[in-house]
Amino acid sequence: MKALFVVLALATSLVAAAPAGSQTGVLRAVPQAVHMGVRSVGTENLKGTRITNTSDSAVRLLVEGTRMPDDFGFGLMPGSTCPVFSPGELLGPGESCDAVMNFRPSDFFAGQDQLAELTATAYDPATGAVVDTVVIQFFARGRL
Repeated sequence: MKALFVVLALATSLVAAAPAGSQTGVLRAVPQAVHMGVRSVGTENLKGTRITNTSDSAVRLLVEGTRMPDDFGFGLMPGSTCPVFSPGELLGPGESCDAVMNFRPSDFFAGQDQLAELTATAYDPATGAVVDTVVIQFFARGRL
């Protein structure tokens, strides 16, 4: 019984230590793992993910390439509607944007599994504080 009390007391103190007003689950990326397939060297493949604000408040969104092997590209790709250089306009409750990645396999990396990552970050528009972060992974392989 004493051990149960200690566990409950510890769990209560951890919950109480969470920052007031902290949010989780504000952003949802579908898909969160993008499989671009096996592509021939010299070809180009564009695929993306849709990022949605699932909260009941507007956020500022920024999508960044946080892991970018040489064969991947990100930025102002065709079909991309998410802000990529600085937190953009407000993304209202339930609103979405598309983040698109480019895979162009090279001879040098042919035959190797490759992984690129985008990080989507939601900011509180009033304070600039980060309210949520989602990492989206892009998998691909080049072939000769």
